[in-house]
Amino acid sequence: MLFLITAVGVKERCAGACRCCLALDDAVELGPSVSVLNGLTTYGSSSESDDSDGSDSDSSNTVDNSKKKKKNVNDFVEIPEEGVPPAQPGIRGWRERNPDRPVIPLHTARSKQNAETLATAKMKRDTKREHTEKLTPAIENIIKVRNEMAEEVAEAHGVKPELILRRLMSLGSRRALRKISLFNAKVHSLCKRQKIGETDQAQRSASPSAADIDEEAEKAMRADLLLHREVQKHGARATGTACMVDARHTTGSLMEELEALAERTGMIGFAFFTRTHVHDKTVPVEMGSWGALNFFPEVLKMDSRDVGAKFELWAIARDQGALSAETLGSMCKEIVKYNDGGVKLKSGKKKFRINWSQYWTVMVVKNRLMLRGWPLDRPVCNPYDIKDIDSMRKVRNVMRDGSCFWHRLTDSEWEREKAKVDQMLEDGEIEAKQRKSRSDKNTKRKSRKSPEREPQATRSKSNKAKPRRVWNEEDSEEAAETETVKPRKSKKRSRVEADDRNTDEPPKKKKKRTSKSSKSSIETPDRFQALQKKLRKLAKAKHVSTQLPATVRGSRRSGPPGIRATAEERAAVE
Repeated sequence: MLFLITAVGVKERCAGACRCCLALDDAVELGPSVSVLNGLTTYGSSSESDDSDGSDSDSSNTVDNSKKKKKNVNDFVEIPEEGVPPAQPGIRGWRERNPDRPVIPLHTARSKQNAETLATAKMKRDTKREHTEKLTPAIENIIKVRNEMAEEVAEAHGVKPELILRRLMSLGSRRALRKISLFNAKVHSLCKRQKIGETDQAQRSASPSAADIDEEAEKAMRADLLLHREVQKHGARATGTACMVDARHTTGSLMEELEALAERTGMIGFAFFTRTHVHDKTVPVEMGSWGALNFFPEVLKMDSRDVGAKFELWAIARDQGALSAETLGSMCKEIVKYNDGGVKLKSGKKKFRINWSQYWTVMVVKNRLMLRGWPLDRPVCNPYDIKDIDSMRKVRNVMRDGSCFWHRLTDSEWEREKAKVDQMLEDGEIEAKQRKSRSDKNTKRKSRKSPEREPQATRSKSNKAKPRRVWNEEDSEEAAETETVKPRKSKKRSRVEADDRNTDEPPKKKKKRTSKSSKSSIETPDRFQALQKKLRKLAKAKHVSTQLPATVRGSRRSGPPGIRATAEERAAVE
C-alpha cells in the first residue's frame, strides 16, 4: 500500500465504473472504527451500525459454534509448518503477486478447554491474587522507605530525589528498545510447538533449562526470534482480509498521531494512502490535521479528491508497468535529472554544468562538491558512459532513494580531499586539465624592431586628431556665398484636398525625383541673395553659435549645420 504525505480530505468514487473503483464494492463495511461509503473512508463509530453488526455477529457465532465438532483434549492441532493457509486459485492478492516475500502466519484459535482445566486455571488465579494482596503492603512499605532515604541523600548533596532513584535503579535517561534475550528466545521456541490441553507448567518442565542450552542452540534460538520479528514487521499479509485489517489499524494510528502532533507542537500535515493493484481490498484513505485540506484549493487551485484519484491511478499504472519501460536511455535521463537538481541545490547557482572528466580537480577541489554513496566499483563517471543496464539500474535506485547524493564539503573535509587529489596527481592516477596552447604555437613571429613594422611613435602621431575649426560669423557669410541650404520636402496633400480641387483642371504631372546634387546646383543668382539675407538675420539675432553643435563636431562638414556644398559649387567657387 503506497502512501503520500498530502492534505486531509475525503476520497470519492469516479463517475464511471473504472477498474480502480470496481474493487471498492467488495469492502462496504470495514468495522466499527472505519466505514466505507461510496469509496469514502471516515473515522468514527456509529451506534446503530455497531449494534446491528454485533447482533448479526452474535447470531452467526452461535450457529457456527453449534455446528462445530468437538475435538478431543489430547489431540494436537495440525498447524502447517509455515502457519500459512494455501493460496486460493483464481485470486491474485498481495501474497500471490509477491511469492518471494515472507508471509506472516495467521493466528490459530485455541479449542475449548474442559471443566477440569478451567477449574485449575481459576484456582491458580485465586491463589495468585491472594499472594499479591499480602505482598502489596510490604512492597509499598519498601517504596516509602526508599523515597525517604532518597530525599535525605538528595538534600545532603544538593540534587533532585529523582536523580538518586534513577541512579539507584540503574536507569538511563532514555528507555531502551526491547532487545532479544535468551528468555524471549526460549518463550518463542515454546510457543511454536503447542500441544492442546497441556498446561504451561508441563510445557516448561518438558523444555530444556537455560543452563542446559549450549552456545550454538542459544544463537539459533536468538536468530529464529529475530527472523520472526522481521517477518512480523515487513512480511506480506496472508489474505486480502488481513491486508485490509492491517491497513485500517495502521491508518487509524497515524491519524491519531497527526492530530496529537498538531496539538503538541502546532505542526500540521496530510497524507494519502492508496492501493497498488485493482484486486486489492484496501480502501484509499486521506487524512490530515487542522484543516490542511485548504492548501489544495487555495494554492494549487485543485480539489484534494482529484489529487487522491490521480495518485491512485498513478500507483496502479506504475505497478502494472504502464508508465514507461526501464530502458538504458530512460534510466540515464532520470539519473541526469537527479544530478542536475542536486548540484544546483548545493552550489546555489541556477546554471551549473557538471565536469565529469575533471571530477576531482574541478568538482571536488574547485567547487567543493562531492558525490557521496557511489554504488559501482568503478570511479565516478558520466551516466552516459555506463553501458550496462544492471549498473545503470543500481545507480538509478540509489539516486532515487537518496542514499547517493551531492554533498558540499566543509573546510576540514575539503582539506582532506585536496590532499588526496594532490597525491593522486603525483601518482599519476588522474590527470589535470592542460592549459590550452596558443594558436600561433611553433610559428616564427616578426621582431618589434623590424623595418616592416611601423614605429609606435609614428603611428601615434599620424592618428592624432586634427584641431577643430571655430565657426564664427565671417565663416557663415563665406559659406552662404558658396553653399546652399538643404531644401525641405514638400508637404503631401491629403485625399480630401485632392478631391476638393476642380475636376476641370488638367492633372499636374508628377515631377521626377532628382539627386541631391541636382537640387543644390546653382540655377539663379536670386537664390544666393535670399540665403545671404537669411544668414545675416540669424547672425544678428545671435542664433548662430561660435562653435559647431555636438551632432556636427568632428564630422567632415566644413560649413554650418544644415548647409551642404556640392562638388560643382566648390569647383565654381575655386
